[in-house]
Amino acid sequence: MKLSTAAFREALLKAAAELEQHKDELTDLDREIGDGDHGINMSRGFQAVQKELEAQEEYEDLGVLSKQVGMTLIKTVGGASGPLYGTAFVKFAGAFKGKTEVEGAELAAAFKEATDGIKMRGKSEFGQKTMVDIWTPFYEALEQESDLNQALDQALVDTKERVATKGRASYFGDATKDVQDPGALSSSLLLRAITEEMS
Repeated sequence: MKLSTAAFREALLKAAAELEQHKDELTDLDREIGDGDHGINMSRGFQAVQKELEAQEEYEDLGVLSKQVGMTLIKTVGGASGPLYGTAFVKFAGAFKGKTEVEGAELAAAFKEATDGIKMRGKSEFGQKTMVDIWTPFYEALEQESDLNQALDQALVDTKERVATKGRASYFGDATKDVQDPGALSSSLLLRAITEEMS
């Protein structure tokens, strides 16, 4: 799989549209097992990202693009989501610095680095019913060159079945079983949009 700067920009514009379309669903899920603002926060952040991307059609490289997106998300997204998503893109910025195109093992390593950044920032691990449960199988599928959409589908099913043991959702205990984690859903929307633009 290969990701170019232009394709990444296009993917993020698509992700912004997808997140806007799922804003109410994300908020409803967060009302069930969180504080009810995930859809609103993601919408605010990615609408700001969209505005930045539309104002600049070309970027020097993937690193510059990733840094701008990361800083925009950190500045505009409230709650835990802003620092977590922002950290992922700041990690991308480091991994992609000076590169206009990335593929294969290097691309998988960048997604692993972003995932490790999320884990470090959120003090979370795989299996706790958080966005990490989507990012981890995604970079593993990239490493193994397996079907990314299938990996995301399975990750969503597995995450929904788990009981949350991290974050605000963990206060709801067994009531979180069979309810989708809103951060997992928003992550799948973002990563699916990126997958569509990989060649």
